[in-house]
Amino acid sequence: MCQAHEGDILNAAEADPGPDIGRSETASERTTARAARTARAGEVLDLVRRGRASTTSQIAQQMGLARSTVAERVELLRAHGLLEQGPDVGAGGGSGDSRDSGSGGSRDSAASGTARRGRPPSVLTFNPGAGLVLTAQLGMSAIRAAVTDLHGRILWSRFVDLDIGYGPDVVLARVEREFTRGLTALGASPARVHGISVGVPGTVELGTTQPPPSGPTRPWIDYPIAERLANLYPGPVFVEPDINLLALGEHRGAWPDAPVFVLLKVGTVIESGIVIGDRVARGAAGLAGEIGHTHVPGASAECACGNVGCLSAIASGGALARTLNDGGHAIGTAREVAEAANGGVLEARQAVREAGREIGEVLAGVINLLNPQVISIWGYLADAGDHLFAGVHESVYRYAVHAATRNLRIERSRLGDDASTRGAAAMVVERTLLPEAIDRYIQRAQDCEQVHEPG
Repeated sequence: MCQAHEGDILNAAEADPGPDIGRSETASERTTARAARTARAGEVLDLVRRGRASTTSQIAQQMGLARSTVAERVELLRAHGLLEQGPDVGAGGGSGDSRDSGSGGSRDSAASGTARRGRPPSVLTFNPGAGLVLTAQLGMSAIRAAVTDLHGRILWSRFVDLDIGYGPDVVLARVEREFTRGLTALGASPARVHGISVGVPGTVELGTTQPPPSGPTRPWIDYPIAERLANLYPGPVFVEPDINLLALGEHRGAWPDAPVFVLLKVGTVIESGIVIGDRVARGAAGLAGEIGHTHVPGASAECACGNVGCLSAIASGGALARTLNDGGHAIGTAREVAEAANGGVLEARQAVREAGREIGEVLAGVINLLNPQVISIWGYLADAGDHLFAGVHESVYRYAVHAATRNLRIERSRLGDDASTRGAAAMVVERTLLPEAIDRYIQRAQDCEQVHEPG
């Protein structure tokens, strides 16, 4: 069966069959002709989706094409549900968009008396309901599954307490059930799934996850998460460290103009995600941003990575919880550390403030190296009143180059718990709606429609 979904975009055929000499109107020639008629449709969608054009004439002007050519692409995109045609703009609006491209001003003027030529242009808008994105964030002790539209708007989500130590088979089976639950709640067909994005803990944390007694050692390392989920729904599957999705979501949703952006996670562990020039920085081995494993001079606490004196080992929420618990406070998690600090427990406040100083000293090196415009802090310790931020500011402004901090903004995450889900959706949408990917998708759909044509 020949079938194409929005999610098939990245897998659409790219081969050019070329001309078939010696026969008239061959299947290859018909395919080539259809490709010519659909070329640059993705560019049309991109202009509308990014708000750079909203009428046929504006698109034609920016692309250097005739309005009739653009109108053909618009109809293709509308047929696939990716574009919608809204109400006409006012007769005085549209910056002259009622004129045909390259025509004289009098041709479509009201004086001509032709209703069709004088009709105000219709506004084109991207349809975020054309597809759905499934996302899952796998934490060390819980998962969050969600369904979004193609704008990243969260339509359904659910938190589930589940220790990642149960291993990939158990955890991913639960993710699959939650995906089904979400689609059912929305009354949505699986065929509408545009793609899947899964955020996982960092490589170091996954590598140290303790499995059940009868389970394999290091069960998450090299487990084919994407391959398993790819069998469930159409569309590509992306698996990414969750910190990168947090950074991408916060950047796109709150700081899209920041040329260098750092998301600092201060929860059970400490890590960071970096966006430079609109793209997530991953590093040669995918380990960029492992700030939590920076050595702190004078520190000797053992870290899960095998080293001693790492920032996470002395200043993370997990480390503070252990220290406070050893001091006689019934505190076992990073969340409880924040609650205690907000509740007036002096030792908790002092511990969070000191953690902020240690984090700020390491951040000063990041600031000197990357010169970010914004550092957004996310996680339980960020919710501990102003105690963490006071410590961070104290060290940053003491150790970082003054010129690099002059216009630096250090703030709490604006998207909160939604940042990772929004980033996961953006990961799918930004890849599958690339102009060249849309062109391949539409061409494949056209080929499917013509599959039974006589050859």
